[in-house]
Amino acid sequence: MSLKQDIVTARKQAHQVKSTLRFITCIALLLLTACVTPHHPEESTICKGNNNDNMTQCHFYDRNTPYTRSKNGDKAANINRGRTDSTMGNTWLMHAGQSQQPLHLPQNIRLSVGDKLKIRVLNGEEFSGDVEVNNDGYIYLPYLAPIHAKGLDIAQLTSSLQQHLVDEEFMLKNSVRLSITPLSWAPVEVTVSGGVFEPGQHLINKKSDLDIIDDDGNHSGDQAAKRTIASALRASGGVRPDANISAVTVFRGQHSFTLDLSGVIHGYPVPKFTLMSGDHIHVPQHDYFDDVLARPSQITAPGIRVFISNLTQPASSNAQSAVDTDATRFPYGTRLLSGAIAANCVGGAQSTNASRYLLLITKNPLTAQVDVVERSMDNLIRHSWETGMNPILMPGDGIACYDSRVTNIREIARSITEVLVPATLLELL
Repeated sequence: MSLKQDIVTARKQAHQVKSTLRFITCIALLLLTACVTPHHPEESTICKGNNNDNMTQCHFYDRNTPYTRSKNGDKAANINRGRTDSTMGNTWLMHAGQSQQPLHLPQNIRLSVGDKLKIRVLNGEEFSGDVEVNNDGYIYLPYLAPIHAKGLDIAQLTSSLQQHLVDEEFMLKNSVRLSITPLSWAPVEVTVSGGVFEPGQHLINKKSDLDIIDDDGNHSGDQAAKRTIASALRASGGVRPDANISAVTVFRGQHSFTLDLSGVIHGYPVPKFTLMSGDHIHVPQHDYFDDVLARPSQITAPGIRVFISNLTQPASSNAQSAVDTDATRFPYGTRLLSGAIAANCVGGAQSTNASRYLLLITKNPLTAQVDVVERSMDNLIRHSWETGMNPILMPGDGIACYDSRVTNIREIARSITEVLVPATLLELL
């Protein structure tokens, strides 16, 4: 009798376990169904409006909403759509003619801290020597008081040294003959603000160890090739697409100089300007993005790094999908569709994988907010030539690729099977 009761009790317990497992399975189904599609923010409907003021408040753009990184709606798209080869050619001719006009810019290199000079005084070898501009901005020669050099060019320093020798009564005014030649231009610290990716203080014209080794030191003169505005802008991460490069301003003490650097992008001559320590560069900004600026150049980033979240199917890891360092680095100006291809989000069986979609997580520099852009792969491919549907990738963007609906259903069925099979075996016991 006790054996029969034990069997009945075991069956009841197995039934209870089976019911519990079914309840857990239902809960799992609900959770899995909820995970198929990310939750859309409540303000997603705002993005569908045409009110320009609402665009600044919208941070989620659904599959059919253009995304132009603009504060004034489609202004950026209209600007980019209006560009043609003929207008670009007229722009080149116009600026090429203007570039022939004299520019009131300092053409000589100004001395900075760390610059090395060779000074030779005729019939005054005791005053000659190789010197370096000290941290206080002065140079020091034997038997002479410190001479201010920072901020002066070679001609101005020569005149100052000649006058110093005369004032100290070491030489007569008409008998002073001296030569100052630069040996090397030191790295200089400049600050950059405005429409660049990494504003702040940057060190430019720093030579690599290989350059130092190759320089035998048996010659005078130095190119100072990296004490340019272009080098400073590259050191600050390059200009952003919202930068106004036609009015870049350099502040030096009480003076300011405005330069048009559009020729770097469009191919016409640009003014030359050699920086010195303490210069400040400000790049003004537009209220829209100009896609023409999103390409490698002397003043833009040569490449960007993008973070990619890969599919769970057909590969189970990024390593198997070949999503490595090379696949996440793109030339500047790469668009979302190319990033999707690198993430293995395009291709596969058309009937089961064509309905994939992805999310672009990007920070809009105009609003300093993170925007989320959703695109279906079918729609992205069909409208790949439209800037609003296929936006340009920015440094640090993230791409999350989601599987197709068929793959999601298959994964749900697999999860249910993994739960029900143990339950069935337990019931048989």
